[in-house]
This record gives sequence, C-alpha cells and structure tokens, in this order.
Amino acid sequence: MLRSLTAAALACPLCGQALDAAVARLTQQLDARTVRFLQNLNPGWAPAAGICPNCILRGASFLRDRRSGASLHTGLELSFPVYAADEADLLPTPVRLHANPDFAGRGVTVAFLDSGFYPHPDLKTPRDRIRAYVDATTNEPTIREHFRRAEVTSWHGLMTTGVAAGNGFQSGGRYRGLAAESELVLVKTGNRRTRRIPDRDILRSLQWVVEHRAEYDIRVVNISLGGDFASMGEATPLDMLVEEAVAEGLVVVAASGNNGTHQIIPPASAHSAITVGGLDDQNSLDPRLHRMWRSSWGHGVGGVAKPDVIAPAIWVAAPILPHTWVHNEAVLLWRLLELADGELARFLTTDLAEARFKKETLRRPLPEIRAVLKRQIMEAKYIGPHYQHVDGTSMAAPIVTSLAAQMLEANPLLTPAGVKDIITNTAVPLPYVPRAEQGHGVIDAARAVAGALRAAGGPLRGLPVSPRLTPQSVTFIVQAPGARSAALVADFNGWQPLAGQMWETRPGVWQIIVPLPPAGEHSYKFLLDGERWWHDVENPARLDDGCGGYYSRLVTA
Repeated sequence: MLRSLTAAALACPLCGQALDAAVARLTQQLDARTVRFLQNLNPGWAPAAGICPNCILRGASFLRDRRSGASLHTGLELSFPVYAADEADLLPTPVRLHANPDFAGRGVTVAFLDSGFYPHPDLKTPRDRIRAYVDATTNEPTIREHFRRAEVTSWHGLMTTGVAAGNGFQSGGRYRGLAAESELVLVKTGNRRTRRIPDRDILRSLQWVVEHRAEYDIRVVNISLGGDFASMGEATPLDMLVEEAVAEGLVVVAASGNNGTHQIIPPASAHSAITVGGLDDQNSLDPRLHRMWRSSWGHGVGGVAKPDVIAPAIWVAAPILPHTWVHNEAVLLWRLLELADGELARFLTTDLAEARFKKETLRRPLPEIRAVLKRQIMEAKYIGPHYQHVDGTSMAAPIVTSLAAQMLEANPLLTPAGVKDIITNTAVPLPYVPRAEQGHGVIDAARAVAGALRAAGGPLRGLPVSPRLTPQSVTFIVQAPGARSAALVADFNGWQPLAGQMWETRPGVWQIIVPLPPAGEHSYKFLLDGERWWHDVENPARLDDGCGGYYSRLVTA
C-alpha cells in the first residue's frame, strides 16, 4: 500500500525514504514520460504524492537499460538514429557534448569565413548579435549594412553560424549552439566568377579579420573552407597567415575535410590551427556507439599530424534557409502532419494540394497520405519546420569554435595556444581508431571549460576539477555566482541538505569534502538556495533526472 506524503512526516510513498521538504518539491516536477513509467510500476501513485531521488533513479536506470542496442529509426520513419520509441528526438549539441550550461560565449566575438550568410532569427532575435557583415568577394572587402537576400551561397554559412552560435529561437531554444550568446562578424568569402573558393579568396578574408581584430575584439575565427591543393608539408601563404593570426591572438579553427582520405588542405594544414575531424556519435550519449566520420586526415606543415581533435559531424541540427522552397516545404509538411483528419481532408481538396502532390497520392486513404508526408520529411532530413540535420566537418569545426568561445568567456586571459592545449589535452580518444585519424580524440566540452577556469587568470585556478577522488575523500565544487547557500545532496547522505552543507571558498564558488563513499555507483546533485537543482557540470557521467536535468554519477572503488 502506498504511503502518503504529509507535511508532518515527509517520506517517499514508494520506499519510505525520508525526504527533505526542498528535495520533495523539486522531485514533483517530473516530465510526463517519467510519470507514466513510474505509474506503470506503481499503480495508484501520483506526482503530488511525492517521490524520492532513489526511486526516480531506479526508474531512469530502467528506462536507460531498456533502450535498444540498435537504432529503431527505420520503423519509426525517422531520418536519424534513435533507441527508444519515446525518445525519438535529435540530440541538441549542448546535450550531446555534456556542455557546461553556465557559459554561452558571452562577450566573445567570433568571425566566420564562408561562402555566404543570412541574418536568421537564431542570430538576431531577441538581440541582434551580428556586429558586421563583410563582403570580401572582391579585391577590396566592404562592410555591407544589408544582406537579407537568400541565395544559394547563403546556405553553408547559415548552417555554420547556426551550429556554433544560433540560440535556437525558432525551436524554443532547443537547437542552439554552445556559443548562443556570442557576437558575430560574418565575412563572405569567394569571388563572383566561380563557385570554388581558392586560397587567394580565403587569404583576402582572413587578412581582413587580422587587420580588424581589435576593432571588433575578434577572438575566434571559424574556417569551414578548404583551398586549392593538399598540403605537401611546405608552408603556403595561407598557412603562414594562419600563424600570423594566431600570433595576433586569434584562435583559428579549421575543418579537416570530408573525403576520408590521407590529405589535408590549407588552412587546416597550419600548425597552430585547431583542425577538426568528424565524429559519428550515432545520435546517442552511449560512447560504445561512437565511431569515426569519414573525415580527411594526414600531415600539414612540417609534417604535423592533423586533425587535432574530432567533433560531431553528422546528425547535427542546423537552421533551414528562410524564403527558399526547402523552408516552404518543411513548414507545409509539418503543419499538415499536425492537422486533424477532417482538416487534412479539406486541405487535400485545395488548389495548393493539387499543385503540391501527385493525383494518385491525393486519392489515397488519409493514413497512407500521412505516411507519404512522414517519408518526405524523413528524406529531406527535416527535424522541425525550421531545422534539418546536416553533416560534414564543416559542421564539426563550428562546434569546436563555439567551445573555444565558451572557454574564452570562462577565462578571457587564455591565449590561442592555451585554448588549443586545453581542448586537445581534455579530448577523449575513440578506442580502436588510429591516432592519425582522430588526433587527440573527441572533444570533452565540460572538461575543456573546467580547464579554462583553472588556467592562469581563471576564477577556479588552484582548485580541483569536480569531483576529485582520493583514497580517503571526494571533493565537490560548484560555481554558482549569486547563490546564498549550496548543499551536496546524494544517495550516500540520504539526500539530506543538512548533511551536505557546502562552504563558499571563493565568491560564487562552493566546495565540500566528504569521506569516500562505499565502493559502487552513486548519484548526487547540488541544491542551491534550497530551491534549485543543479548537476555537477564538470562531471560528464550523468543520468536523466526526469525533470529535464540530470543526476551526476560517481563511481568509487
């Protein structure tokens, strides 16, 4: 029989675990999926009755363990891998990278060199973050005030800027980049005589960035372009300009290419560039499913091995270019799927329907027509009316660019060499993949920002990365500016805030050292001001908490 949760004696109605009042309030904010699952396991239970973190964790672990080992996307008519029917979503970039949500590139200006751009709502709403648009397609780069025309050349640059710095405005914030609050300088690169972008055009654009870096306070440059010929080990003028840019304080990030061959093309060949290859994470947080994307690799100037790191290069959400037939189709198909049967039947009799669909399609039963709509969405890789998933190291590079912007927000004193060292030193190698193909491995966004915070000039310099284990104890740290109190709540202290009170070791930095818990796997969170849950952002080991957040995980021996 279920116990009741009363004001007099707060206890979990499922297991009897004593509940702190603040923890009880927070665990009542469960999402519908978790509630349904827990109710199936415990008939008669309702969220208002309360539940302890241990019972939530048991349910979350069960949901995790029942995920399929192979993708179910074909049967679910999706164009990207999924492993449970009720988790049929494309992972947002910050989620798939376990990124630190405290940083979003605030105060950091990023320059993008690309074939064209578009002032998308994800970059301009609610605040216009585009500081300058530069047309460098002629011999004299010119700042343009307006560039609203949606051209074929606009696609690539819209995707790279959206992946790195879009705020997901048209997805309710879901499909945002890691640097969603950074400032942008957009440099249209190429020439008007040919669609190919040779070395001289990239040189002209990068030279403009170097010359105007102080004016716009540019700190990072993204180059998802390749020049003329594969590197032969000798420095080209473009390689040398990259070195000059880095010496002037610019972090230069370049895509390695998508041929899957043993060749690197400038500017990715430059020694000081952060050259990015591709990861296929299978739209999953399970590292056992991760593998290489078909990115290029090889040697650059002086025989330096490239790429330096890899990042997601497939199943990446990006904005669709507005005012194109692709965008119009995506909006139409998603609206039609949302119509009730009667509304859809009426639409199918309109002139628009006759113009858009074949006559034999319109004569089919409604279920078959809905199947046609889903199939068209799947084939076009639409993940919403305004987004589709894209691939290529052109998308992996801006992910690393956005991570660099996070790091520079965390510690503005970082040098380009410091940014590169931290990103490469915190990367995690893919097992069974040659070092030559992946460089130092998969970027670890949380640990890279943690490293930036502890580098010279960083606010956490001298403090360990949380959690730090010793044979006798564990140190936990949470950075929470403005918080009045913080507590560690965990299975090993009964989820009781009074047992885990933290002290403010520096302004906005809270710390606690506890005895090493018994051997096994443990879960914990931070409770801020007695009213906010927070996971350990520096710890990539985590499990869904059923409330849109995570429980952090700790393994002790």
